[in-house]
Amino acid sequence: MDIQIERANSDQLTAVYSIMALAGEHMHRALKLSHWHPFPGTDRFIPRIENHDIYVVYADDLMVGTFNVSTNPEPYYLDDMSAYWIEASAPATYFSAFALLPSHQQMGIGTKCMAFVDQTVREQTDHQYIRFDGVASHPKLLHFYSRLGYEKRGELPVKNTAVMCFEKDLHKTQ
Repeated sequence: MDIQIERANSDQLTAVYSIMALAGEHMHRALKLSHWHPFPGTDRFIPRIENHDIYVVYADDLMVGTFNVSTNPEPYYLDDMSAYWIEASAPATYFSAFALLPSHQQMGIGTKCMAFVDQTVREQTDHQYIRFDGVASHPKLLHFYSRLGYEKRGELPVKNTAVMCFEKDLHKTQ
């Protein structure tokens, strides 16, 4: 399977939204997770596309995934995060909104996406850290990120969902 990852453009907004909504529906039905169900509107994606923060993932020319990579933290990270990040004030890259079509999960695509993020941050920034969170009640997802070298930093309450904060120190993993 040929995997290609590229920055999204505004013409792809509907497809990005559809992938995220389908992933949210799958998590809701199959895993009983409701943090992406119903999925919110597209308004939050417009500034991310304009800032070139959204990426799309193709498998054999079919768009199957999306994620964000940004220097802007999620809004709920703006409070004191010193209990979660090693050096909370250090410049970091934030990974978020990772979604793969359910039909393309468990095929190694997620691992390739995460390797792409690591490489991109190393090559295009001087940031030492990659930070993000995942639903704390999804053990398979938490294991996936841990297996890739991301370290659990603690559970953070976000609205009605506990998320596990993850961080990778790129200086330790070169």
